[in-house]
Amino acid sequence: MSDIKNKIVSFLEGKYYPALLLVVTLIAHTFSIELFAVAVFFLTAGFGLILCKDLKFFISPFLMFIFIFSEKSVASGMYYETPYLIAMVCCAVLLIGLFVAHFIIHKEHVSFKSFLKSKLFWGYALLSASFLLNGALNFDEYTLGNIVYALILIASITLIFVIFYANLSVDRTVKEHTLYVLYLLSWLVTLEMLIFLFTDAVYVNGSIVKEYIKLGWGLWNNIGGMLILLLPIHFYYACTKKRFSYLYYLGALIPFLAIVMTLSRSSLLVGAFMMAVCALICCFKGQNKRSNLIITGALLLAAIVGVIVLWDKISTVLLDYLNRGLDDNGRFEMYLHGLENYSKNPLFGGGFYSSYELETQFIIFLPFRYHNTIIQMMGTCGIVGLASYLWHRYETFKLFSEKRSLVNLFIGLCIISMLLGSLLDNHIFNIYPAFVYSLLLVVVEKSKE
Repeated sequence: MSDIKNKIVSFLEGKYYPALLLVVTLIAHTFSIELFAVAVFFLTAGFGLILCKDLKFFISPFLMFIFIFSEKSVASGMYYETPYLIAMVCCAVLLIGLFVAHFIIHKEHVSFKSFLKSKLFWGYALLSASFLLNGALNFDEYTLGNIVYALILIASITLIFVIFYANLSVDRTVKEHTLYVLYLLSWLVTLEMLIFLFTDAVYVNGSIVKEYIKLGWGLWNNIGGMLILLLPIHFYYACTKKRFSYLYYLGALIPFLAIVMTLSRSSLLVGAFMMAVCALICCFKGQNKRSNLIITGALLLAAIVGVIVLWDKISTVLLDYLNRGLDDNGRFEMYLHGLENYSKNPLFGGGFYSSYELETQFIIFLPFRYHNTIIQMMGTCGIVGLASYLWHRYETFKLFSEKRSLVNLFIGLCIISMLLGSLLDNHIFNIYPAFVYSLLLVVVEKSKE
């Protein structure tokens, strides 16, 4: 019996389990058979929570789960019907019960008190408090949604950090396992996007129609935001793998192409910047400097020639970029509204629901957000929220400055990608990107460089 248990644990904590979940997720998303994937995720995660001493195994199902939801299923409205809502509540209760059982069975490996000693403790505590205080003095527009969304943000940003911090024993293998899962996640999102382009994308006169780029779990900007967050992982492997490092470097071009095809201008801007930064690092750091320098030069030359020769076709497919140019797409109006909210309620902001419209999306109760982290914190949480966020940023900067290494450099670039993208979009306030963000901070702080 002990031998069987060890084999199950070894499988769940190894490389094949994340790969299995990638295949299951891709099949479920492509053919809109989410219940199949949910069953696999819950069955395997249930075994893991009972048998595994820490949450290393849980990294892959935790990060991949959201990507099983397809546009066909979401657009049908089935997830808002009573049977599905009841099923989701039951699944949530079951998952909480399994976590409680896990923490009791493996209590010698769990320490929630350790969070009090975290170098990021005060930043997370202050940020969570500022979320709860959003719109505290704006009595005219204060709603129950202010508290509900604040709790959702705290769960996605702070609680995730606390849970993994309390029950994840980080060593070099765990850090590498986390990066491996993120690498697979990048390919998962990329493949979903490529399948969409070949099967469901809408083209008018050869040009992609941006408004129809939907994968169920997210729209064009959400897809681009996840891809830019994960892009540096490809270059980390190009820097560190002794064998076939060039495949990792060249492989990064495919998710970057997917970023381009999302037609998300903010993602393209950040993605292009990260490609350049990561390419420079690969040329001067790591084990494969010479080969990476040759590849970089060859790719630059090929890109220039390719754009010149194929410009007519490229400009047709990506016509949306050319038509929109530097148009702000209503962002300046959002920013002005956020600053107006701040001027009226400078201490705690106007609150998350003090906005002029609601967005229609998968999670329909999410409030409208200002597509800029700084203005979001000012407009909804006031000077208290902005100060808390800046303190959290200071603590994360200090953490990375104290834990300098090549692997942490690329992890830092992942986080910077999301933060830069969040200056023009909502990524950090979209719940699931924050999962990756908080997990990476746990891995960096608890690792020993």
